[in-house]
Amino acid sequence: MTVDGRGQGLNRSARRFSVAAILAAVATASCARSTATPTPAAQAVVADGAVVLHNGMNDVALLGDGTPGEVLVTWRGNYNAHGFSVATFAIRAGSDLDNNPIWQTLPFYGGPHDGETGREIYRTAEGADCTLSDLRVVPHAGRPVEVVIASRPLGTSFADAAEVRFDYYRVVHNRDGVVGWPPTYFQFERTERARATYCDVNEAFNRELHLGTTGLGHAEGGR
Repeated sequence: MTVDGRGQGLNRSARRFSVAAILAAVATASCARSTATPTPAAQAVVADGAVVLHNGMNDVALLGDGTPGEVLVTWRGNYNAHGFSVATFAIRAGSDLDNNPIWQTLPFYGGPHDGETGREIYRTAEGADCTLSDLRVVPHAGRPVEVVIASRPLGTSFADAAEVRFDYYRVVHNRDGVVGWPPTYFQFERTERARATYCDVNEAFNRELHLGTTGLGHAEGGR
């Protein structure tokens, strides 16, 4: 096809316009990226005053200050009515090694079942009739979460009603680098007793603390 001089001039003008438009678009996009607010991290779903935990990784702002946090929930099956859920708490932050952020466990210390060196995982106690131990993660705006563990004695069976105790834990930082203690952990704070007796501790959570009936025992789905 033959193109005359005028047509070539129009093509050159069009090319100049296209290049100018592209440069302008790139400049606008760069400016937008530099001034845009960063997309916030995924927030945990809160219902009935507690974080809803699911099987797998749960993004939870455990420290409440923007530090990445995770709660890993897994299932330990037994092919009977006494399988149980396991929860591990972790944050990504500087450690006792150096200031480079790494994932590290937040263990539990000082509680009735934590032992002298603490415990790195929490496990429910479940049966066909009732759950004897479960927990709640309670968020607080701009502050670390609070963990509440409910438990009751077995008694004569899983179907009995018994006194429920609520053990409260708060986040503590080992700022002085005390030997043998992790940089950050959950420290047992106090115990409160339920006013009534219950077969299932999740019912006690709901009626006594208004934290709903959904705990780790429901995190696996279909149960």
